[in-house]
Amino acid sequence: MADNSLFGRIEVTGGDRLDLLHRLSTNSLTGLPAGGVVSTVFVTDKGRVIDRVIVSAREDSLMLITSPGAESLLTRWIDKYTITEDIRFRTVTDDTVMISLVGSRIISMVSALLGFPPGKNASVTLARGETQLFIVHAQDSRSDIANIITDRAAAPHLVETLGALPGAWWIGRRAYEGFRIASGVPGFPGELNEAYNPFECGLRGSISSTKGCYIGQEVIARLDTYGKIRRHLARVTSAAGLPGPLPLPMMMNGAEAGTLTSMTEIPFGGKHLGLAIVRNDLSPGETLRAGTTGISVLVTGTVTDT
Repeated sequence: MADNSLFGRIEVTGGDRLDLLHRLSTNSLTGLPAGGVVSTVFVTDKGRVIDRVIVSAREDSLMLITSPGAESLLTRWIDKYTITEDIRFRTVTDDTVMISLVGSRIISMVSALLGFPPGKNASVTLARGETQLFIVHAQDSRSDIANIITDRAAAPHLVETLGALPGAWWIGRRAYEGFRIASGVPGFPGELNEAYNPFECGLRGSISSTKGCYIGQEVIARLDTYGKIRRHLARVTSAAGLPGPLPLPMMMNGAEAGTLTSMTEIPFGGKHLGLAIVRNDLSPGETLRAGTTGISVLVTGTVTDT
């Protein structure tokens, strides 16, 4: 379990909320029923990433879960393309908390405790006295996470209740970051930024190949159709931690081979884990140099998203 309250949360209302967000992002939102959950990507007109967002539908609103600190960036970008549509945004990040349940075991335990039916990519609202718990279960090939969103006033009781579960434990920010990196989940702003397109960030599973036009769709389709995707997201490891900030160019035989975008602060299993966006001709087992640090980085595998 992790306190992920730093992740952004935006409540969206208005009759055109689904239609507009469908036309502005990479995945299909048309007909998303109450309780449905979809991962989608907002991209620029050049097909570059703004943020990956979890969209959860309720009867009269949507909840958008963004990357930490990306709420204003996302709402400003959507507002740029809003003309006469009936849509309103309310950022609720500061008014709520979000507890993430990481992995199927803890999700099953909390499901039995709180009485919500587990379901892949589904959400539910539970009433507990005067308190409401909104649970968003997002699952893909890399991670299985259920997020519990509730008012700040209800957080201490929720934390106490969850902490009493046998075999469950809390993890901190650095441990959760290690989980994210080890799972190959791209993060903001390391991987999720306007330097990359969604394919390079390993987000193919958040892109619909059958929906109609959206902002950046022509570029995204051309990249895929004509094989123009020249880089991919890769897992890397290093025996030593990095002394400075990321990103860092990675070199091989005097030529730039990619960019190191994320690295754990602490070692896991004796190694620092990382994510990098590298050239497609690089294979697992290749050793690269991280910038001018002299530190070796080993490419261990390609991240896939299905």
